[in-house]
Amino acid sequence: MRRLHYLDNLRWISILALFPFHAAFVFSAGWYGYYVLSAHPSSIAYLFTVSVEPWIMPLLFCIAGMSTKFALMKRTPLAYLKERFSKLLVPFLTGLVVVCPVIAFYAMKFHTGYTGTFAGAFIHFFTSVLAGNPNGLNGDFSTDHLWFILALFIISVVTLAAILLGRWRAVPALNPEKIGLPILGVLFIPLWLLNFIGIYETGYSLVSYLALFLIGYSLIALDEVQGRLEQYWAILLALWILLTTSVMVIGGLILGHSEVFWGFSPFYVLTGWTGVLALIGAGRHLLDVTNPYIAYLGAASYPVYILHQAVLVAIAYYTVKLSIPAALQFAVIVTFSIVLTFACYEVLRRMPGIRVLFGVKNRF
Repeated sequence: MRRLHYLDNLRWISILALFPFHAAFVFSAGWYGYYVLSAHPSSIAYLFTVSVEPWIMPLLFCIAGMSTKFALMKRTPLAYLKERFSKLLVPFLTGLVVVCPVIAFYAMKFHTGYTGTFAGAFIHFFTSVLAGNPNGLNGDFSTDHLWFILALFIISVVTLAAILLGRWRAVPALNPEKIGLPILGVLFIPLWLLNFIGIYETGYSLVSYLALFLIGYSLIALDEVQGRLEQYWAILLALWILLTTSVMVIGGLILGHSEVFWGFSPFYVLTGWTGVLALIGAGRHLLDVTNPYIAYLGAASYPVYILHQAVLVAIAYYTVKLSIPAALQFAVIVTFSIVLTFACYEVLRRMPGIRVLFGVKNRF
């Protein structure tokens, strides 16, 4: 089976987009809480976060579902399960011990005026598991951005059980000829309704993320469906841009991004789901290419995801103290975060006993 390079490209592009996305939170005081906040809030930075939130995590979960479909074509269920443990659970636990306490340390310094040592903050982080403040803004225990890896591990295991049960019961396969663009479009409705169930994270519930994973596995992974999205990629992209602009105006300027407008709004979910369809269609049409540089970014994207927020928060803590314009602060945070995160990745991928803990692939 030919590797779909555009999925790798969409994945690493999305993860690189997290650098300006999370840096924008630093400048969104008054709209968001974040580990470190600039004294110069920016409506532009805030509107940027509003434009990214609806689609970025749904896209990653949908791609994960597609990748699972392809992985199970080449691996036994047991081999797939072992891989999920090594590629997801182990890096999650590593990040929880190594990465999250760094974020908590700087959040504690910024929000509480903590002047103690990192060791003291580390102890506080793990002794505050039951503190009832899971966002970690005061240095309390939190999985931070690593919630995605834990959720993906749980969803992968649950989905594997469902897939095996479906095979045992001989569930009939879907007919891709009957899956037109209107059917794909209205899937935003169940995704929206599922947002009212369970734990809520970054605009969607975990149940909705499970549905996105299953849609990726059962529908979007079909070559005919991908071809249909590619056929209409320009229309989908134009519609997504129009919806995103509306979300920025309504959710960002008129409502001030109240919680009611998040995933509890069908308009918000429609925008995010249209973005997923548009990016997959456009990606297949424009991004199904590879070269050594692209392959490098694809291999680096996962460990970079694990590391990036700790590096970014540390840099932001010192940058917001500089007497420079907010735009320059933003540029410094994004630029140095990218450079230092990739520098950390370069060190880790050269350490055989350590790189497996961060999900680093074998060296080139």
